[in-house]
Amino acid sequence: MILLALSASEFIHWHDDEHVDFRVYLTAAQLVREHKGAEIYNAADTGQNPQIRFAPADSLFQRTASSMGIAKVRLYVYPPTLADALVPFTFLSLQHAGNAWLVFNILCIAFTAMLVTWMLYDSIFHVACIGFFIGVFCFRANILALEQGQISSVLLLLWTAGIAFYVKGFKRTSAAVFALATAIKLTPLLVVLPFLLWREWKWLRWFALSLVALGLVLCLVNGPHALLDYALRVMPPMSAGYSHIDNLSLSSAIPQLYLGLTGGDFRTPNVPVPTAVVITTKLITTTVLLTGLFYIYKLGRIRSIMERAKVLSLVALLSLYCSPITWRSAYGIVFLAALFLWKDAFDRGASKLEWMLLVVCTLEFSFSLDTIFLRLTHGALLSSTALLAPLTGCVLIFYTLRKMQLARMTHAAH
Repeated sequence: MILLALSASEFIHWHDDEHVDFRVYLTAAQLVREHKGAEIYNAADTGQNPQIRFAPADSLFQRTASSMGIAKVRLYVYPPTLADALVPFTFLSLQHAGNAWLVFNILCIAFTAMLVTWMLYDSIFHVACIGFFIGVFCFRANILALEQGQISSVLLLLWTAGIAFYVKGFKRTSAAVFALATAIKLTPLLVVLPFLLWREWKWLRWFALSLVALGLVLCLVNGPHALLDYALRVMPPMSAGYSHIDNLSLSSAIPQLYLGLTGGDFRTPNVPVPTAVVITTKLITTTVLLTGLFYIYKLGRIRSIMERAKVLSLVALLSLYCSPITWRSAYGIVFLAALFLWKDAFDRGASKLEWMLLVVCTLEFSFSLDTIFLRLTHGALLSSTALLAPLTGCVLIFYTLRKMQLARMTHAAH
């Protein structure tokens, strides 16, 4: 109920930003439609970090946006897949395309609820489906994604579909869905690691084949130049991250905390920090990732399919923290981890400490603590705001995986 109230506040303060992110995707799609797919990274491949940068007025990307009625547009930084998929929206007027995208994303949330219901109850015609639909909206990240026209709702659907199809035994479909998610945004590639540990060779083969097939399609539609341009000139500068109060990844949160502790200007986006801080941040991020994978490795080949699904939902959560850039709107996929962990707590019981941890983390997944910090703190404490979500999430991930490991050890002992 608290989360629902927070989400309602987002609706009340809804800012008509005219789907700023969707307009970026739409401009890239228009270039694809005009058979200029090789130019979708125009002005984004200069060697500078293209995140949150507006296209120069004289660039092909901005001229294309202007011809569609978009006065100012940011640079396109996703793989070509998204631009290709959104070509049908370019046949609509700008206003109608934005409305259609909003409806499409709401449908993605509805399908997410249906897939979860099917996974747990073997049918989508269950009253729980309504609860799951409301549950997705409880997380403010999903409201932010709808407001900004972000791709996050689609990625939530793909993560959910990949896990649901795997649970139901449709491994080929699951692999293809995860390959599509990876082709849209690279972070779902992390899901391959648990499947390697579980020796799911059939799934991995289909994932690799699907990814190769998607790559060939992208080359046919846009030419190989676009894919090479993205891999060689767009991705490398983006991998450095982007320090911003709305970037809730470890690679952004740690430099902000450093600036706050040293009296630096942590409010200004992407303020330079010493090389030692950058290296330390990368080491911490790598350590977090390897620690999560180590815990998964220690679990061995989990036999319970629902336990595997829970691990995959935790991997989705881990991908948020280890990515160089994770905007608040990307946190919609925390719904999956919250779903499995709350279900476990109700089904199997939990200690007071576990209940408290789950409550605090779930509230923070909707940035409740962030809101308090932003309003009531200043200085170094305020600079730690972006660290709250990654910190609470990592504690929840490691605690859950450790608990699963101890449960397996106890079961083996008996």
